[in-house]
Order: sequence, then C-alpha cells, then structure tokens
Amino acid sequence: MTIVFAVSGIAVNHINDWNPNYQIERQEYAVSVKADLSQAELTQLMLTAVEKEQASVAKVKASYWESANEFKLFLDDASSLTINTSRQQLVYEKVTPRHLLKAFNFLHLNEGRNAWVYFSDLYACLLLFLALSSLFMVKGKRSPWGRKSLYLLSGILIPFTFILIG
Repeated sequence: MTIVFAVSGIAVNHINDWNPNYQIERQEYAVSVKADLSQAELTQLMLTAVEKEQASVAKVKASYWESANEFKLFLDDASSLTINTSRQQLVYEKVTPRHLLKAFNFLHLNEGRNAWVYFSDLYACLLLFLALSSLFMVKGKRSPWGRKSLYLLSGILIPFTFILIG
C-alpha cells in the first residue's frame, strides 16, 4: 500500500509535466487535400494516410469541425486525427494507457469510492499509529527525544515551512 501511494503520489505531483494515465505519441503527416471533398471522403483520406504508416487504426467514434480549416476524428482507442486543410497537414495522436500507473492513480485519487475510503482511512490510521508509537519505542540516548530530536523537529518544521510559503 505504501508503494501504491508513493508511486501514484509522485505521478499526481507531476500531472502538469506529463500524463500519468496515458502515453500520447504525436505524429505529423503531409497530405494533399482537395477543397471540395465531402466529410466522408475527408475521413477516408485521413484514415488511409495514417494506415500507410501504422499497422492498423481503430474505428471512428466521432468527428467534428474544430474550425473552418480543421477537421477532427476521434477513434475508438481514444486516439485522434486532426487535419488542417489550409496547411495540408494531418496530426495523429496515439493514446496508449499506462495500466499500472492508471490503476495506482485510480486508488490514490479515490475514484473507487465507498469501500476504498474505509480501507484508505484504516491504512492512514495505521501509518499514524506507526509514526506516533515510534516516538516512544526507543528509550535512552537513541530515542528521538535525545540527540535525534533534530530529526523530529525537522519532520515538523519542513511541512510547516511549506504551508507558510504556500
């Protein structure tokens, strides 16, 4: 459980830097688009252009015009294709799930709800008991109240400092 919370905690802390749940690969293709193509023909052109490079492409889930020059396809596997008719450019964004990190984040962010809340609370209480009981387990010069009190004090002051700064 500590590994789950630690790994997903690092991933969630850096969510602005990268997507911990999915890996997104972006590929650009040059295409020649005629101005009078229908939406169905444009869709087929986009799929054919990408299938030349990729082994297979998922089925189209939905499509829409983002602007007068940009048409976007959403595929069943969460990937997308965007064509810019004025620049004659096609962008393929392939989405691949990071299964383990996605599962860890599902738990860490409490997306499962109900039973996980109770288990997570129990685990947090056990960690709290572990942290507090360790203050009284060792007696004498090796205790946290002797020379090692600096560790105890830094464990309190570091989070408190970040609270004040934030």
